[in-house]
Amino acid sequence: MPSETPKGRGMKSRIVSALLGTALLSLAAAGPAHAVIILDSTWADQGGADGAEGDGFGAAKALAMEPQFCAIMSFFDGEQIGASGTWIGNDQDGNAYVLTAAHNFGDGDDPNTWTYYTRAGAEFTGKSVHLHPNYDANSDETPGYDLAIVKLNGPVEDCDRPPLLYGGDDELGQRATMVGFGSRGIGSVGQDDKYYNSEDAAAARNIIDVVEDPAPDGKGGNQLLVDFDSEDGSTNVFEDGNSLPVDEYEGVLGSGDSGGSLWIETDEGWAIVGVNAWGDDAVYGSTGGFGRISTQYDWVKSIFDANFTNE
Repeated sequence: MPSETPKGRGMKSRIVSALLGTALLSLAAAGPAHAVIILDSTWADQGGADGAEGDGFGAAKALAMEPQFCAIMSFFDGEQIGASGTWIGNDQDGNAYVLTAAHNFGDGDDPNTWTYYTRAGAEFTGKSVHLHPNYDANSDETPGYDLAIVKLNGPVEDCDRPPLLYGGDDELGQRATMVGFGSRGIGSVGQDDKYYNSEDAAAARNIIDVVEDPAPDGKGGNQLLVDFDSEDGSTNVFEDGNSLPVDEYEGVLGSGDSGGSLWIETDEGWAIVGVNAWGDDAVYGSTGGFGRISTQYDWVKSIFDANFTNE
């Protein structure tokens, strides 16, 4: 069983809070961020142009379709995809469990808020929703606990095996891949409907610049933070972070991506390290926050016996 108290990042967390202020953190309570945003240069290289804005996301969509991300899911509200999640396994009774963000259920826990679809298109309804006990929909202090697990009405059978959840304490500085079904945009513009011409998944990469430990009272911390660096390095937010894009897939997640998963590659395979909770302006220099999974072993296991690394 992994440690509940990973190596301290407390000083870093306090610096981030002072730098960004409570206005940024309050976005988690207000709702999801704006979009899947990628580099202008990547968009152009992939065929994006005036009049063909939706054509520039081929690489982002191909990344999301790689086999290690088979478990990603979309949430449909009857009109459009409005959230994302990730299948983490089936129980002995044949019910699937999906990890997502608590704020996808507003102030309640109604599983019928959504219809749930696997990446391959299998449809499910929800049976129950388990919200993290530290999450408060009316508070701006708990975005790190913006976590929920949904029990579905049948087993997911599209993937060879459930994904791993990260159980270590080495997230800082890792190259991570974020995956979701949200809207799209580019760094100089932000989200715009003209970039979104299909409802398939897209992905981006980033570096985990900040790792927050859980606050002792359970009302703060427990976040992984990233920023969206422009090609020229002029929009870096975190002083200790690299100012240049991680690679051509640099980007952030946002609206419709809430609850989407953040992944890193470990010695045991790809593992989920975070759940998308919030973001701000969806342009170069914007930031995004993910609920940290490694510290929530006991909570996850109390609902479903998911597979963690380091077990």
